[in-house]
Amino acid sequence: MSSGLDGSVLPLFEIESPNQLVLNTPVAIALADAFRLFEKTGQDLSNFNVHIAERKKENGQDENGINTIGIAFTAKLPPGQKGLGNASKLGRSITYIASKTTGEILREQGSR
Repeated sequence: MSSGLDGSVLPLFEIESPNQLVLNTPVAIALADAFRLFEKTGQDLSNFNVHIAERKKENGQDENGINTIGIAFTAKLPPGQKGLGNASKLGRSITYIASKTTGEILREQGSR
């Protein structure tokens, strides 16, 4: 089995038990950087959920064709409201696209 340093073998995270989640190093780096960037928006994190997903060819490669990680801060809906999270009055949803191998943030995608 490969060491996974190229990001192609290791999963983004592993669930070791119902109460423990282990993030691989590039995901931890990307999450920390995405959080710092999100803080700069001035939005209240408590109004958002955070989703981390591997982005593959079929759902969004970066410009260089390398698989990426998406870290999405999705606005929660007020109680009783239905619809998409990015339609919330609680804030603007943002997705940060990061390198799966280094964790470097490559770009940002925002929702209005």
